[in-house]
Amino acid sequence: MRQQAKIPGLSVQAIAGSYVVLLGMNMPKTAVKGVLGFAIERIDHTEDERYWLKGFKTFEETDPSVPTGSLVSSLEHPIQAFLWGDFTAKPNHNYTYRVVAMRGKPKN
Repeated sequence: MRQQAKIPGLSVQAIAGSYVVLLGMNMPKTAVKGVLGFAIERIDHTEDERYWLKGFKTFEETDPSVPTGSLVSSLEHPIQAFLWGDFTAKPNHNYTYRVVAMRGKPKN
């Protein structure tokens, strides 16, 4: 399944398989200035859950003591890429993803 969503300054393309959902984000060059990355929230309508997805890359300014390889919330440590794979998706689940471009400084 493929789904695309657009708002001014950001578009997201989702491609879903049985166990993986790929999200591709796109922004015009004029909108990229100051973007640290993306916070991605997943709403699981099947299990009635919602949470921010996690990644591995961190900002030292927000938590310098995070051990290498630890999973951290994308809300606190935005995903620093324009392509993201959700490898925790489950078959026959109905998901909504909310992608937020995070700007500013890591502590703010």
